Amino acid sequence: MSIMHALKKGLYEITPNIPAVLIVWLTNLILALAVAWPVFGWLGRMDQMPAAEEMLRGFSLPLLFDLLRYDYSTVVRLLSNLIFWLVLCALLISTFLSGGVLSVLANPGRGPFLEQFFAGASRYFLRFFRLLLGAGLCAGTILLALNVALGALVFRLSESAAELTSLLLVLGQGVLSAVIGTVFLLALHYARIETVLEGTTGMAGAYLRSLVFVFRNILRAFALIIFFAGLMGMVHLLYMMVRSVLPTTTWLPILLLMALQQVVVFVRSGFQVGLYGGELELYRLRRPKPPEREAVVVAPRSVEPAAPISGSEPEQEGVAQTDTD
Repeated sequence: MSIMHALKKGLYEITPNIPAVLIVWLTNLILALAVAWPVFGWLGRMDQMPAAEEMLRGFSLPLLFDLLRYDYSTVVRLLSNLIFWLVLCALLISTFLSGGVLSVLANPGRGPFLEQFFAGASRYFLRFFRLLLGAGLCAGTILLALNVALGALVFRLSESAAELTSLLLVLGQGVLSAVIGTVFLLALHYARIETVLEGTTGMAGAYLRSLVFVFRNILRAFALIIFFAGLMGMVHLLYMMVRSVLPTTTWLPILLLMALQQVVVFVRSGFQVGLYGGELELYRLRRPKPPEREAVVVAPRSVEPAAPISGSEPEQEGVAQTDTD
């Protein structure tokens, strides 16, 4: 089966491409530090407040009232700006890295790794960015229209239905939106793969062809992404179990948990590279074949014998008679 072959190929691609996994992991670490640095700075300034000592001594009702009356507009504005720029940077960096990872996976062993990785990332960045904008525009428009229509329908049905029915309708709307969003995300993945393998420059056509590819292989594409998402979920679940058991009262367990968290991020980065490898193999196995051109047989021209020149035969006969005489 093509799906089993793609799964095995994706898992196999993790180990030979450890440098790519390291680059993805370092990128995630830098983004995490970009978030943690201002938050830790804000918490550090809170430690210097006089109220911090009062909070350490025990519960204080007047202090609680003061915290409720505190103006959090500055904090909300800081977090909003931080989240906006973080999401924007994460999208741009992910778009850049995907070009490098796909270039390495599609053409293994062609030159030094770093040169091949960053050359591919630079070559495909603008095309992948156009794909990202197109996919976001299509997905946002369709999901907005769908949620508006379904929201009105659910609101009408929930007025005359039971509470459980209303809850099921809302859950169904959420599941449908998640499925449609995943379809557009998968189409973005396979459009990137087509761009790398086929050298496509028309991004609108590549995305439409990838949508058709996803619909034709909907079960295989979903099985692949669900498999790797399940592996990531199991790793995070194991981390949460260890975290619930390990005490965090001293510095040593805290540092151990921080190191374990980075191990989880590293493993997750490996599964991301494996997902790229599995999708690449699935596209190679299931991509539409170009139409075969019928061979044109050119028949050789028949060469007709040249017509005899008028008067040549009588002259030859006359010469023969003269020789006889």
